Amino acid sequence: MGKSPLTQRIESIQGKRVLVAPLNWGIGHATRCVPIIKKLIASNKEVVIASDGYALSFLQKEFPGIEKVEFRWTNIIYDKSNSQVWAITRQIPKFLYAIVKEHSVLKDIVARYGIDTVISDNRFGLWHNKAFSIYITHQIAVKVSNSNGFLNKMAYRLHKFIIERYNECWVPDFEGIDNLSGDLSHKYPLPRNTYFIGILSRFQ
Repeated sequence: MGKSPLTQRIESIQGKRVLVAPLNWGIGHATRCVPIIKKLIASNKEVVIASDGYALSFLQKEFPGIEKVEFRWTNIIYDKSNSQVWAITRQIPKFLYAIVKEHSVLKDIVARYGIDTVISDNRFGLWHNKAFSIYITHQIAVKVSNSNGFLNKMAYRLHKFIIERYNECWVPDFEGIDNLSGDLSHKYPLPRNTYFIGILSRFQ
């Protein structure tokens, strides 16, 4: 049996020090980083975890011996209605400021902790010109409306622009028709730096 797509990507990482930074929106981003962190450790990488809130607390319990740093991001408030267009639109200035701020803070973290590679789980501003930068997402196409295809396509183009700031984009799904993310990662053309790494589970 050949190596899994995730193992192949992990083994391609150059350098010793790896920063893993999941988004703290719910616990899902942190939990799917668990198998990644385990494989990094198995590949003799030195892992530093950067997050905040529940995500950081969860990973502290999962990996008590690993170095950690609190790295805050902003919270997006969702509307109770089905369409999130207005809820997201009115928060765009806060959203853009958060990206710029975390991009700036990342430079300090990379320098302070001697980071060679950054793995960002859905944190938009964590690319770095001196560290190999990896972005994880299961939704290349961000769906912001159930009915407005134009807005969804604009959101996809913006997300694609962000993704292509990174060296690689890892999609935790399977390529082709037997997949779980459906249109979220298979409707539109993929960014040029995309790799499918298979389903991620902390129970692997």
